[in-house]
Amino acid sequence: MAESARAHAQSRSASTSPNLASPTLDDLALQTCDDADTLHEVMHAYTALEKLVDTAALNDSEVLATNRTELSALLRLLNEALMARIGTVNSAAAALREALLLQAQAAPTPA
Repeated sequence: MAESARAHAQSRSASTSPNLASPTLDDLALQTCDDADTLHEVMHAYTALEKLVDTAALNDSEVLATNRTELSALLRLLNEALMARIGTVNSAAAALREALLLQAQAAPTPA
């Protein structure tokens, strides 16, 4: 789960990262807001997960019930981590295919 949160934070920061050479105060403020939103989503996900596995409150169904926001945050983090891994596999498969095509083109043809 922590790995999923890190992947989510990295994907969000990569897509919203300002000019790293000289970030302005506006860029830093925007990045701070984005990071806070990301942490808020992660907190919802962890709350949902905690409610799903917590055995201390088994008799209190109100405490145990996760809400839609918490569950959707959990699923969003899991889906983003899964999509990142699928993207990695797709990239590796494409690189392998390209290497095989280059190898086939470079191979001498039998006479």
